Amino acid sequence: MADHSFQCPSCGAPLLPRGSAAVIRCTHCHTSVIVPEELRQNASAAQWSTLLFDNFTSNDDNYWLVGSQSSEYFDPVNRVIADGRYRWEAKVSRANSISKVWLSDFRVSDLHLCAKSKHIIGSRGNSGWGMIFGVQDNQNYYWFRMTDSKYFAVSVAEHGQWRDLIAWTRTDTVKPNGVNQLEVIAREAHFAFLINGQIVSEANDERYKKGLVGLAIEGYSQGEKIVFDFLDFTLRGAS
Repeated sequence: MADHSFQCPSCGAPLLPRGSAAVIRCTHCHTSVIVPEELRQNASAAQWSTLLFDNFTSNDDNYWLVGSQSSEYFDPVNRVIADGRYRWEAKVSRANSISKVWLSDFRVSDLHLCAKSKHIIGSRGNSGWGMIFGVQDNQNYYWFRMTDSKYFAVSVAEHGQWRDLIAWTRTDTVKPNGVNQLEVIAREAHFAFLINGQIVSEANDERYKKGLVGLAIEGYSQGEKIVFDFLDFTLRGAS
C-alpha cells in the first residue's frame, strides 16, 4: 500500500484515504473510520482551527447561561460554572422535556464539535444529555444525545416539530456512570456521530447548513431530579 495508508481500528485491514474525506468506510468490515487529519489531501477539515475550547474554569469568556430558570418543562433548571464543570440541576415538570443553551458568537457550517459530560443524579434511562448544532432559533436545530442506559439518538427540530434522523439505538460505546464524550463531524450535508472516539452512526440532512452550537439535557420522567456535569466543550471549524 502507499505510504499514507493506515490500519482500520476494527479489523486491522489497510485503508487508503480518498482525497479530503474525513470519514471512510472499511471495505473489509464495513466500519466507518475517521481519517487522521495528516492523511487528508488538501482537506478543508485539516485547515480548521479551534474556534472555542472551554473547560469551564470560569464564565468570563463565553457567557454560558447560568442561574435558575423555571418553566412548564423544568421547575427549576439551575446552571452553575465552577471548579471545572458546568453543572445543570433540574427537576422535570413534564415528561420528555428538553432544556438547551447555545452560544451566539459562532455560526458555522462544516464543523467538528466535541463535549464531555458525566451523569451525576437520575436513573440511567430517564434522562439524557448531548449537543445541539445547526441552531437557527429555539424551534429549529439538530440534537445529538445519549443516555447512561447505553442508547443514543439524533433528531432534527423544524418549526418545533421533531423528526428522527437516527432513532434510539443501543451502543456499547457508552460508559454508564462514567465520563462520556460525544462528537459530531459535519461536512456539507453529511454528519458523522461519535461516542468515546468511535463512530456510532452517520446521517445526511440539508435543512440547516449553517448555525450555532450548544448543549442540552432531556428529562423523560415527571418529578425526577436530574444532574449533569459538562466538563469541556470544543468547536473546530473554518476561521
